[in-house]
Amino acid sequence: MQTFNQKVFLYLLFTGILFTLVGVFGIFSPTLFSIYLLYIFSAFFFVSGIKNFTKGFQFNKIPTFHWGLYIFLGFLEIIISLSLLITPFISQLYLIIYAGIFILFKGIFIIINVIFNKKTFPTLVNFSLGSGIIDILFGSLMVALPIFTQQFIFLCISWYILFSGANLILSAYSFKESNK
Repeated sequence: MQTFNQKVFLYLLFTGILFTLVGVFGIFSPTLFSIYLLYIFSAFFFVSGIKNFTKGFQFNKIPTFHWGLYIFLGFLEIIISLSLLITPFISQLYLIIYAGIFILFKGIFIIINVIFNKKTFPTLVNFSLGSGIIDILFGSLMVALPIFTQQFIFLCISWYILFSGANLILSAYSFKESNK
């Protein structure tokens, strides 16, 4: 029977590899990626929502950790993924701007959480800071690109998923090292 830490490590590693493969697929096949964008976004938000939901429950015994916000964020991401599947007639531009705003606020939330908890959880900085920076950077790009040009939107999304996957793989090994 696997321990909880082994399950978290394997989940982060598997999710990171999956995100990385989807990002590489989007970079090398942007036409197919744009056709399946709705389903890719929906799956991406669903898996990310489950990750935040479980992270919130993992740290629910620690009063200084904002675990309730992680549960709320996970719940919002799951709701967004389901709404994307239920209402597929939304235009891609609206969807991309909507997702960009959400990802931007998610990154801001993660950075604020890391800043307020860096003394309590020094390993949290290594574990979450990269994710927050990636979210702020690509969330801003996803909001700004449709306004200026639509040419690079799908590549931006592909690179975001690729970097998120790489960050999850690094986080998995960071988590494993911090729990030895």
